[in-house]
Amino acid sequence: MSPNQNKSLTLLELLISISILGLLVLGFSNLDTFTRYHVATSDRQAKLQNDASYVLEHMAKEISKAIGNVQDDKPPITITAIRGDPAIKVWIDSNGSGQRDTGDKQIAYRYHITQASAGRCQVWYCPYCRDEQLCESCDPWWSVSNNVLSKKISGFDAVYDADGNCIDIEITACWDPLAASSPDNPCVTLRNCINLPSVSSN
Repeated sequence: MSPNQNKSLTLLELLISISILGLLVLGFSNLDTFTRYHVATSDRQAKLQNDASYVLEHMAKEISKAIGNVQDDKPPITITAIRGDPAIKVWIDSNGSGQRDTGDKQIAYRYHITQASAGRCQVWYCPYCRDEQLCESCDPWWSVSNNVLSKKISGFDAVYDADGNCIDIEITACWDPLAASSPDNPCVTLRNCINLPSVSSN
């Protein structure tokens, strides 16, 4: 008959077990934090890409209706500024005549960046330019909230190539457009070359 033997854990064995368990918990915690961080960053980048893509698609749809002729001093597109904000004004063939006439209208896109106000870092769309001399105080810029195409734009550049009959537009969207780019504040830059229809004002 074998004598009874008491089985127990020594203090050293207990400390080793707790240390191993702690390392496992710490490893899984770090893996979870790493995964959540990258998922959140990827989610923000996807939302920013959708945001900037919507602005470019809106511009492509409207600008492709441009009408005018540079040779006749009636350019279809004018790259300008409204109260210091970069802007694009476009003459649209709104009556479908194929000519620049009194039935046409002018639309505008404005990147609101110069004034430190609630609307800063937004791209605005004006569906009807009533008086190009009064863009600063025209109603659509201020009273129609659905004319705001995006609120996360940190960069906007447009170059009109009259010879190539196209306009290059580059837009940068950031999660926080007033802060520097970082892993927590991802930025996405999209560029589009919009070809204008081959039309004249005659």
